[in-house]
Amino acid sequence: MNTASLSGVIVPVITPVDDNECVDERAFRRSIRRLLDAGVHAIFVGGSAGEGPLLTSSEWERMATIAADEVNGTAPLLGGAIDTSTRRVIEKIRVFSSLDFLYSVVTPTYYITLRAEEEYLRLFGECAAVAAGMEIIAYNIPACVGSVIPTSALFTAGDRGWIKYVKESSGDYTYFKRLVDEGRDHNLSILEGEEGHIAQGMLAGAVGIVPVCANFEPETFIAAYEAGIAGDADALVPLQERILLLRKKLLLVSPLWIAGIKYAMSCMGLGSGKTVSPLCPLTVAEQQNIRKFVMVNQPATPLSSEVDRLEQTA
Repeated sequence: MNTASLSGVIVPVITPVDDNECVDERAFRRSIRRLLDAGVHAIFVGGSAGEGPLLTSSEWERMATIAADEVNGTAPLLGGAIDTSTRRVIEKIRVFSSLDFLYSVVTPTYYITLRAEEEYLRLFGECAAVAAGMEIIAYNIPACVGSVIPTSALFTAGDRGWIKYVKESSGDYTYFKRLVDEGRDHNLSILEGEEGHIAQGMLAGAVGIVPVCANFEPETFIAAYEAGIAGDADALVPLQERILLLRKKLLLVSPLWIAGIKYAMSCMGLGSGKTVSPLCPLTVAEQQNIRKFVMVNQPATPLSSEVDRLEQTA
């Protein structure tokens, strides 16, 4: 089992795709490289923000392969092993293992919603048994999978050595705080995945944050993590305000948060902004609002149309 510790700003990278919903390799590599150059602590691909469960099997594996090649051991690499049954999840874990990922991030299986604690334990236990040197990270995200992982199941999995980390993205602070406070006794460290709670989560004892808006503005989240580690509540106040603004302007601009952040990145020349079907694209008005925000907040970055023009004349 890998013994390296995981902490810091872990960015759930979006996956740019072309009109055929194939991974845009050039844009994907540039997105990852931009984040590494900014100093983020780890890269997470194939998660919710990366639309991993929506890609075809071949494109999912291609995404993982590109990420492994681009990161090339320079930072911890996490992969989303998210699917509808334990065997399907294990197939993805084995792909990550073959590519030398350090971590597989496992949600509860979905479609047929998990109900019994034993189902969660079977999932994490069987995944840990085939992890082959990787750590399994439990990922609680009920908005996507339809179930909340019982804290008792996580504590048992920690006691049995199956998991050492939990990515908590429910937005339920009471649940999060219990994981932090009681998880220590079960060998668990907690990653805050809810952007609205970054400051609160860091001050409560999270070892890292997993913010989708860091795709757009990684520096703000690095500063927030560093302030949190230092216990500097005063420094966190303006940073959390900035994070909430990013969340409002990029994620909450439409009913589908993925569409907003993907379009924002496309305005910076990183991909087409297309979401994987059947996810809805932005309306024209929503696109205009995001473009205005990008122009003000990333003035040194040409918008996508300008990038296209420059490349055509190069």
